[in-house]
Amino acid sequence: MHYYYQPRYYPSPYSQTAIQNVVNSPFTNPSPMHHSAHHSHTNPNMRYLAQHNGAQAQRGGNTQPSNRSPYPPVNPDLLYESANQSNKLMKEASMVLDKLASSKEFGARLMDVAQHSNTKEVERLIHSVGITSDVDIKYNPDGLELEFKSKVQNLDCCKLSISLRWR
Repeated sequence: MHYYYQPRYYPSPYSQTAIQNVVNSPFTNPSPMHHSAHHSHTNPNMRYLAQHNGAQAQRGGNTQPSNRSPYPPVNPDLLYESANQSNKLMKEASMVLDKLASSKEFGARLMDVAQHSNTKEVERLIHSVGITSDVDIKYNPDGLELEFKSKVQNLDCCKLSISLRWR
């Protein structure tokens, strides 16, 4: 029994001509390890070489790599703001966890009001530790789920989910 690795090729940012040069290249030969008429495999290293050579030919045969990227320039501003908002969410989640870890009375009160389905009081208790972020609070007989969320430039940028079991 023989197993062969067949790599996946994803769409290229280069033109279709460069891709066709790869397909029609004399470098794409069937693998010498398998001579079945039903399976024709190409050598991935040769395919890369053919694509690279085809892309060079399109640039006028220049052997120096092009400094132009086919991708737009990056702008890290939103990522920067999202990371800062995520840090804020982590600090606020830490405040809730610290309160639950340091006060059994607070945890018992939270579990009791949740058991009585007093959602307003559960929310009030969670917010009483000083959090200002938007947080979705869900609870059931087995535990508590908190999802801290934030927006940047009116876009949902980050979420932090915490699940705690109490039974």
